[in-house]
Amino acid sequence: MPEQSKTWVDDTTLRVMTYKSGSFTFQLGFELNNVQAMLDRVNDSQNRFNKTPSLSLIIDQVQEKVLASSIYSTNTIEGGQFTEKETADILKLDPNTIQKSEERRLTNLKESIEWIKRFSSKQLSPTRGKAFELSTMFQLHTLVSQNLEDQHNPAGQLRNNQPFQKTIVGNDTHGGTYRPPKCLEDIEYLVQAWVEWLNSPHIINQPVVIRACLAHYYFELIHPFWDGNGRTGRLIEMFILEQSGYGFSSSAIWKYYQVNIHEYFALFNHCRKQADKKLENPNQLFIDFVLKGMFEIIEYLHDESNKLIEFLLYQTALNSAKFSKKISDRQFNLIHNLMRAIGENSKFLSKADLYRNPQIQILYNGKVERTFYRDVDKLIELNFLSEQDGLILIGNG
Repeated sequence: MPEQSKTWVDDTTLRVMTYKSGSFTFQLGFELNNVQAMLDRVNDSQNRFNKTPSLSLIIDQVQEKVLASSIYSTNTIEGGQFTEKETADILKLDPNTIQKSEERRLTNLKESIEWIKRFSSKQLSPTRGKAFELSTMFQLHTLVSQNLEDQHNPAGQLRNNQPFQKTIVGNDTHGGTYRPPKCLEDIEYLVQAWVEWLNSPHIINQPVVIRACLAHYYFELIHPFWDGNGRTGRLIEMFILEQSGYGFSSSAIWKYYQVNIHEYFALFNHCRKQADKKLENPNQLFIDFVLKGMFEIIEYLHDESNKLIEFLLYQTALNSAKFSKKISDRQFNLIHNLMRAIGENSKFLSKADLYRNPQIQILYNGKVERTFYRDVDKLIELNFLSEQDGLILIGNG
């Protein structure tokens, strides 16, 4: 049996020899010049998002929206069956009342994210990383796995395959299967080497987005736990991003992974095979993928925040119009019923369809039909509503 050993090949490459699992190499595996332009776009977009005017006024709404979307996405990647709306509803429940493991997985993820938020930085530091502690990995896996019925995945306990136990990662659809290290001694040695590599002087000051995604990538290759490795790996990536000011995008990126799930899984296998063949820059495509996802998701956060700010201004103007009696209480309530009707139908409706809505019928009980149409026309005149292709829109559309 070979001796365990670690060798620094150069300032950024650590080669590890294990007892039973062969050699394992931690490396950057990419060319910075090839990603610098996209990296700059990501950091510029994140910096602008962090400085969004009025962000503090909508922070709770952004947090709620991103939380539900992120947890839905990371849970769906692992085979979860809840819709995004069902996920949002479950997250509002008291965790102490939840009995089913499928639902508890969601509240566990919520608790994990809340724990990570304690270490968040409001200041964006794109090239100034912070040390990652091995205890953080164990803590995140414990939070993800706690109070579940699965007896084969002890929370925070490393995997130790017996001769009759096989751990196989991936499938042929996503680029093939992979057998990660299987004995406890090798896994312990590899996670310690992984943290040593992440915290080494020439890695800790790499661009934070790249260090975070490589931490995620190599964690998944080690696959140290029986279950929950995908969720834990993405939380580790989030933790590193949050430490350096990548607020909200740190978990919102999971939506991009879920939407592009085939490419996400296939790239793990592709990059691993490139490294096995000792080809140059084996991690380049995974890093390209993550950077593209970060940019798209931060731009999405800009758009969603702008919509929330616009709606906040709309509500302020609406309340002011009611207070100054430019609109009546009935017209004010009409708008809120219109919002509800549009939300329930997931589409905009014509005046006639809106008038037939039961809630609006109650509002106009005892009134002639033309009173409704007169109210709608008045609200259109004041720009609280608009009409396009025969459909009534909120605001100017």
